[in-house]
Amino acid sequence: MKKQTKKLKDITTKLKRTQEMLYDSEDKYRQLVENADCIILRMGEDGKITFFNEFAQKLFGYTEQQILGKKVTETILPEKDSSGRDSEKLIRDIKRQPELYTTYENENICKDGRRVWIAWANRAIHDEQRNITEILCVGHDITERKHMENKLQLLAAAVHNSNDAITVQDLEGNIILWNLGAERIYGYSKAEAMKMNIGRIIPDHKHDEMMSLVERLQKGENIEFFETQRFAKNNRLLNISLTATLLKNEKGKPFAITTTERDITERRFLEKEILDITEKERELIGQEMHDGMGQVLTGIAVKCKGLALNLKRKSFDESKEAMVISKLANQAIAQTRDLARMLYPIDIETGGLISALKMLASNTEKSMGVTCRFRCGKSVSVKNLVEAKQIYRIVQEAITNAVRHGKAKNINIKLRLTNRGTILSIENDGMDFPKVSPRGKGLGLKIMKYRTDLIGGSLDIRKGDKGGTIVTCVFPNGR
Repeated sequence: MKKQTKKLKDITTKLKRTQEMLYDSEDKYRQLVENADCIILRMGEDGKITFFNEFAQKLFGYTEQQILGKKVTETILPEKDSSGRDSEKLIRDIKRQPELYTTYENENICKDGRRVWIAWANRAIHDEQRNITEILCVGHDITERKHMENKLQLLAAAVHNSNDAITVQDLEGNIILWNLGAERIYGYSKAEAMKMNIGRIIPDHKHDEMMSLVERLQKGENIEFFETQRFAKNNRLLNISLTATLLKNEKGKPFAITTTERDITERRFLEKEILDITEKERELIGQEMHDGMGQVLTGIAVKCKGLALNLKRKSFDESKEAMVISKLANQAIAQTRDLARMLYPIDIETGGLISALKMLASNTEKSMGVTCRFRCGKSVSVKNLVEAKQIYRIVQEAITNAVRHGKAKNINIKLRLTNRGTILSIENDGMDFPKVSPRGKGLGLKIMKYRTDLIGGSLDIRKGDKGGTIVTCVFPNGR
């Protein structure tokens, strides 16, 4: 009897300990569920909520008393889900085939009408006969992620359908993104472009320029509205305005370059027409000054000199004043001819570009009071008259910028032949070239760039090693 009593006490003690452990386990489980940073709910076979943890209450705005016993379709599910499917049907499907909905994302509704996106993990709870009695649902709020995904989708659609060419290349130039705008402008399909290197659409005379742009990007500089040239699939040369940005990964390491490119060929054609008209008017003014005003001033000078001689023979003191007038008229003639040559460099047509640049350097010294020297390699020859005029105007604009804006005292012009092409450089000792031009300024620089593009060249303007500015224009040989 004593042994049986002792065994009974031991069993009672063990049972009590087991119950305490069970209560403790249940308490820990409840605390874990209640304090979890996710939604935990259970719903019965009829779709009514039987459990709704504290996190779910805070997110959806319901108290436990307000939500328990209510159907999910009457509380947290809208009448139609995001795909337009009836929510009542969705719940029936989940209960009928829970294995198809182990993970599921849908839009839910809070008590105040606010919509939230939830990623659900669902698991069926069975009784001893393997019948489904409840569905355990664990959810995570993915509203912010969904909004970001929507924004990214809108951005991707905008990029894909943009009229501008938007491309991405890796640092070796291999194309990894090619939108519809790029297909339209360049004529290559996306499938073709994804097998290409960007170098295929860059003209030979622009490869050095492209390398320079990449170097600038890697130094942290942004490239905006840079005008250059590209080849379309049909080998048509296009004028392009591009903006380029260096892409970096989360560690700050560069991995690609993205460009936005706009076809400005038609605009450039109109600009060329305007420039041609301006050039013709300039030449016409130069001719009028040389042939018209020059002749009138020559007549005045001759008449004044004759008058001075007549007055001198008659011993009039006024003869000296007449001679002064004659000398002033001769000075005006010289200045008029210098201006006429600058407006209409007739030396280009008679003696060629080299002769015209020598005369330009000489006239610059006379009219601007600076030292201007021109040096040229013996083998350099530019026979194309139209291109010779563009080169002449580039030099002329560079000189004007150096004196007026750079306050230069010495200017050196060099023209030489190399394997890269014919290189024209204008170096001055004035103020350093600014990295960023003042807003609204820099029209002369744009015109220089435009003239360079007209002759198929590339233009580079940078600070000299000893200060000042160096303008370098490289254009193809045999011109």
